Amino acid sequence: MSDAPLFTALATSSRQLYSLLRCIAFNPQAVVSITPDGLRFTTEEVHAVQASTLLDKLLFSSYLLSDQDATIPPFRINIIALLETLQIFGISDSASSHKAPSGGITSSYAAAFHTPALGLGGTCKITYSRFGAPLCITIEENGVKTTCDMNTYNLPNMYDADENEIPLDRNALVMKIIMPAFSLHDAISELASTSSETLVVSASSIHAPYFALEGHGGPFGDSTVDFAPASTMDGLSTARRVQPAATETFSIAAPSGSGGRVKERYKFDLIKKAGRAMALASKVSFRMDRQGVLSLQFMVEQPEVTANATTAYGGPGGFSFIDYRFVPLVGEDNDDDHGDDEDETYQQDEEDEAIAE
Repeated sequence: MSDAPLFTALATSSRQLYSLLRCIAFNPQAVVSITPDGLRFTTEEVHAVQASTLLDKLLFSSYLLSDQDATIPPFRINIIALLETLQIFGISDSASSHKAPSGGITSSYAAAFHTPALGLGGTCKITYSRFGAPLCITIEENGVKTTCDMNTYNLPNMYDADENEIPLDRNALVMKIIMPAFSLHDAISELASTSSETLVVSASSIHAPYFALEGHGGPFGDSTVDFAPASTMDGLSTARRVQPAATETFSIAAPSGSGGRVKERYKFDLIKKAGRAMALASKVSFRMDRQGVLSLQFMVEQPEVTANATTAYGGPGGFSFIDYRFVPLVGEDNDDDHGDDEDETYQQDEEDEAIAE
C-alpha cells in the first residue's frame, strides 16, 4: 500500500492564494473541496450569502493527487488561520492591493521596495495525507521554513457541496450584465456612505432608469447610483433598447407583469461582504434568476498564469474567479420585482462563459 499523501501541491508564491482567499473570508469557517481541477473554498452566512473561489491547479507549479479517480470528501477548516499562515513572511494589504486601473493584480515599481514584494520568491507547499488528517502548509523563503498543521473538521456523511450551495437557475435568468468591477465598487462605496440597510437592483432595457443601484433605509436618507445609457443595442425592431455605457453585456429578460423591469432587494450588509472582491477584480458578471437569487462573479487577473492555458472554468488561463451568491429579501415592495415584456429576449449562457467571453 502506498504511503503517498492524498494530495500535494506546490506554489512558487503564496500571494495569489492569499489574495483570492481573503476575498471570501467573511466567515472563519470554510469548506474545502480537493478536486482534479484545483482547491475550492466556500464560505457562507446563514445561507443568505455564499462565496466560493477555486485555487486553480494552474496557480501551482506542481499539483498531484495520489488517485485521480478517487473522491476526497470535503472538509472544514479555519480560513482566518490559513490566511495568517500564508502571510507569515509579510504579505500585507499593501502587497495584495496593487492593481491595474482596470482591476487585477499587477506589479508596481513603488511596491518593489516593500518587504512583502521582495518576498515573492519563496514556495508554498500544501499537503493532505489522508482523510481526517491536518492540512499541512509549508512555506519556505530564503532558507527559512515554516510548517503549520491546520486542523480539519469532518462534515456530515451525507454532505453534498452542490446541494448546499445557494441555487442559481441558469435556465431562468432575468438579468445578465458584465461591467468593469471598479464601477460596481465605486457605486457600492458611494451608497455605503449613507449607511443604507437595503440595496435595490433595478434594470430594464426599454425604460429608464436602465440600470440603477439604490440604497434604502439609511439614517441619512435614500440614495441612487444610475448608470447612464449609451446607445441602442441593435436596429432590428429594438430601437428602444438602450445599454448603459458602463456595461459590456446587458441582457434583461423580465417575466410577465412588470413592464419589462427587473427589480430585487438585498440586505446591504451582505452585499458589502464582496467589497474586497470588487476591489481586486477587473470585471464582474451580474446574473439574477426568476427567484431573485443574485450571482456576482468576479474575474481576477493572474499575470503569472499563462494565457494559453485553460482554467477549470473552461475559459482562458491568466484569470481566477470569485463567485458570490445572495438570497433576496422577501416581503414588502416585492410584488412587482419581476416582469416580462414581449420584446424582451434572453439567450442562455453557460457559467463558464459568464465573464470569459
